[in-house]
Amino acid sequence: MTDHLPLNIVVIMSDEQRWDTLGVTGNPAARTPHLDALATRGTVMDRCYAAYPLCCPSRMSLWTGLMAHDHHGFGNWRALRPDLRDGGLVRPFTAAGYHTIYTGKWHVPGTTPERFGFTDASAIPAVIDGQDRGRYIADYRAYATAQGYDLVPGNIENLTAADIAALHQPGKAPCGRSELPLAHYLETWQTGEFLAALDRRPATQPFFAVCSYNAPHFPMIVPAPFDELIDPEDIALPANFATQCRGKPAEVMASPFAHDDLSEAEWRRLIAHYLGFCALIDAQVGRIVEHLAASGDLDRTIVVFVSDHGDMMGSHGLIKKGFPLLYEETLHVPLILSGPGIPAGHRAGGLVSLIDLVPTLADLTGVTGLPCTSGQSFAAAFRAPAHWQGRPWVVAESYRTGSEESGKGGEHLTPADFDLSRDSVNISIRTREHRYTFRWADRDEFYDLHDDPGEMVNLAGHPEMDRVTRPLRRELARSIERAFPEVANRLLS
Repeated sequence: MTDHLPLNIVVIMSDEQRWDTLGVTGNPAARTPHLDALATRGTVMDRCYAAYPLCCPSRMSLWTGLMAHDHHGFGNWRALRPDLRDGGLVRPFTAAGYHTIYTGKWHVPGTTPERFGFTDASAIPAVIDGQDRGRYIADYRAYATAQGYDLVPGNIENLTAADIAALHQPGKAPCGRSELPLAHYLETWQTGEFLAALDRRPATQPFFAVCSYNAPHFPMIVPAPFDELIDPEDIALPANFATQCRGKPAEVMASPFAHDDLSEAEWRRLIAHYLGFCALIDAQVGRIVEHLAASGDLDRTIVVFVSDHGDMMGSHGLIKKGFPLLYEETLHVPLILSGPGIPAGHRAGGLVSLIDLVPTLADLTGVTGLPCTSGQSFAAAFRAPAHWQGRPWVVAESYRTGSEESGKGGEHLTPADFDLSRDSVNISIRTREHRYTFRWADRDEFYDLHDDPGEMVNLAGHPEMDRVTRPLRRELARSIERAFPEVANRLLS
């Protein structure tokens, strides 16, 4: 009998999936029946934001509850602060008697799932030259090879030569059909590994289990039938596609994320592949929920779906994510919670940050003893939904050293290592109505999100906006003054 045990937790995480990729969040081209059903049984957090528009630092923030200036994940491949490498927010669950599982993409350089308190870790990417290689999972590569597929040696995305060729066709969008069939594709295999981990858990303990996928992260090499599931003719280009990145800061326009060489038809084809990749993730969610139901665990499990950050995917003529891209598309992510104590069919409109998720799960399950964190529980969104307001604002950061937004492999930087004559700090604050982004080495941005949700008209520098931007600058200065006093001083000037 397990009825006396605390609630279980299952966190399903995708990578690089923006908020508006689901049917339930209003995308008419999306094919996400399982996530839409999860939302019907639970609550959609309509305004959840990542703390950084890149994988590694965003995941560090999720599992530590800290912003990048505190955990020191100043870009991809940069290592976590040394004194945090055996900590994190999961250890208190282990101390409270939870069996903890982590399957899939880790992407927290400098530490491992085991050091962060996960008891059963599987399908974890290899670390090559200090870099957690995301999709490069040795066990999967061995599996795919045994099925007769010839993966390019050393390719971190597990691609075949034909897959790579599909990404480099003149005049064509970087997308295509995977040479590997769905039955042997990475996400399909990983779900099997996760379900096996659930099956071997001790029956006498509650579980905290994470299944972290690579999709829909680039490259857009998608297995059939998901590569053609979405008709490109059904794709509506983003409203801010027409403006491309005209008028954006120089570091945005000069970035490798700007693509003005694709036709609208090719953009639609690329976005259709992206949404097909999201549909593949949706299918894996369906498998996991079905497994929980069959095992009798679903009614005692809080199921969470979330992503680490989004993707521009055509907005402003940009793709991917990265240092200069502090916009709604890269920071606004899906977050759905379902299970005991979570209101069904509810939409919660208050602002929350990814750093709030694990403190909320601790609150919902009665787990105490979390280390010092900047995260705030939003459990009141479920206990008193009519009165819950959420955060007044959320903050996101990004950093660049010289011309590099990421490290070479496992380096640890501290704020003291920054030389602001050559390095840069970007920090953005999002309220219910506005976004203000301070750029150390470029022009600032300020958008009225009520009138301009596509962030197309930059109002920064307009004298009449000073009454709104000045308090936002003060808040940004307060948040970063301990780590970067020079930045705080400029914000207050």
